[in-house]
Amino acid sequence: MTAGRPSVLEEFGGLLPIALGVYALKDSSDDFATMKAELRTWAKKDPIDALIATVFGGGLAFYLAERNTNANCVTPWDGILYMSTALSVGYDNLFPTTPIGHALATFAQTFGPGLANAALEPPAAELAAAAAEAAARATDDAEVNRAILARLEDIVKLLQR
Repeated sequence: MTAGRPSVLEEFGGLLPIALGVYALKDSSDDFATMKAELRTWAKKDPIDALIATVFGGGLAFYLAERNTNANCVTPWDGILYMSTALSVGYDNLFPTTPIGHALATFAQTFGPGLANAALEPPAAELAAAAAEAAARATDDAEVNRAILARLEDIVKLLQR
């Protein structure tokens, strides 16, 4: 161990509650699957809302985790700025120093690019409405095609006389 550097046990000790929480959820796979499905549904319901909540909520959580140990994380805005960059380009003069800060950064850098990409997609309600409209249009088109086909069959019968 280097002077001033925490031991491996100290580093992982802060992540132990998170790991145990995830492990407990996996044991009750229905709860874990439900939680994942609800998270996906929430993010798809309105991707911009999900992105804003992640940037501001994650940024505030990052600030709370880092504020007493990280000289570069002085205000909540520092945490929000860090989280917004972690979701995309990953550039800032602020880096996590606590296990919780590292966990938040890992989450943001893993899921952030996909969430940021989806932010410009239409909300789920608009997609569902567009799909319903397309299905109705396809039904109408099929009905017109059947009517045309029936008329053509009538013409063929008349020509065969």
